[in-house]
Amino acid sequence: VIRGHLVLAKDEMEELRSEMLEMRDMYMEDDVYQLQELRQQLEQANKTCRILQYRLRKAERRSLRVAQTGQVDGELIRTLEQDVKVAKDVSIRIHSQLDSLEKKRSRLEQENEELRVRLQDLEVAKQVLQQELDKVRLKSFHGLRSKTAVFFSVSPFIFMQAI
Repeated sequence: VIRGHLVLAKDEMEELRSEMLEMRDMYMEDDVYQLQELRQQLEQANKTCRILQYRLRKAERRSLRVAQTGQVDGELIRTLEQDVKVAKDVSIRIHSQLDSLEKKRSRLEQENEELRVRLQDLEVAKQVLQQELDKVRLKSFHGLRSKTAVFFSVSPFIFMQAI
């Protein structure tokens, strides 16, 4: 009976350990994927910033040229209007991506917290099972010890009769 409880407790502990390892692996895989995705998005944002910086420098040079000559070129105005339109579009897109990333980060933080709580619950369950297993082992040891003590207390008597 005690061995049966011991085997069940061991099996349950092993199952919990395996579940904890699986959850940790899944969490780590998700983190790696999310990190790669965030890096790609950061790289794209950096490219966009470089493009906008180039266009800004170009517009500043044109502005300086206009200030020096005092003439406004029609092509310059069209180019500036186009640059402003592109800058607005990029700004809107980056803002949208930022909102999306913020929502995603918030959701992932919530999932992360839920997984932490689940992991803590599993740790507590593991500790409880370990304590129960230790109790079963102790009871089993005490039962074996009392049987051994009876054997040794009876053995000398049997041994003396045999002589």
